[in-house]
Amino acid sequence: MRSELLTENIEDQIKEAQIKLGYAKETMHFYYVISSINAILGTDWKDADMAVAELNRNTTFKTALPGGLDFGTHGGRVEVTVHPEGVEYVHENVKEPEFLKDIIELFEKKHHCMVEDICAVFEKYSSEYVCEKMPEGMDFDYVMYFRDKGIDKYCYCIKQEMGHTIYHRFLEEDYRNLCMGM
Repeated sequence: MRSELLTENIEDQIKEAQIKLGYAKETMHFYYVISSINAILGTDWKDADMAVAELNRNTTFKTALPGGLDFGTHGGRVEVTVHPEGVEYVHENVKEPEFLKDIIELFEKKHHCMVEDICAVFEKYSSEYVCEKMPEGMDFDYVMYFRDKGIDKYCYCIKQEMGHTIYHRFLEEDYRNLCMGM
């Protein structure tokens, strides 16, 4: 089980929320569909109940972040609870990724940014990125990601509608599952 990858993903999500909303020493909850948990951990659990039982038996997660991680089920998904001490630890010890800060700043300043605006942020970090129009019928218009996962390992799915542009970021495996589900 690749427990460090789940901890890293949780830290990434906490940091993204802190960049967007600011820091608050509070409990945070994250929800994973079973395919995401399996992809991150390299497991093949059949459902959220099985995953939660195994995760709660794994003592690694009791010390993954200060306060530990707690696991439960919610709506058929795995719910991960991060206690205030863990949220504070991320705030004080995990560096804000420069690329993520720039993307969030773009979306905050330009609610209807164009794909070219987003490409310019990617280009600032590397010319080796992908910007593809998504297939007809998908929930998003474009997908963008770096070929060098050392810059940023996420796939950014972009949607433009009703005068706003939004993004959702997915791990590569989740993005592939999203595309296969169409």
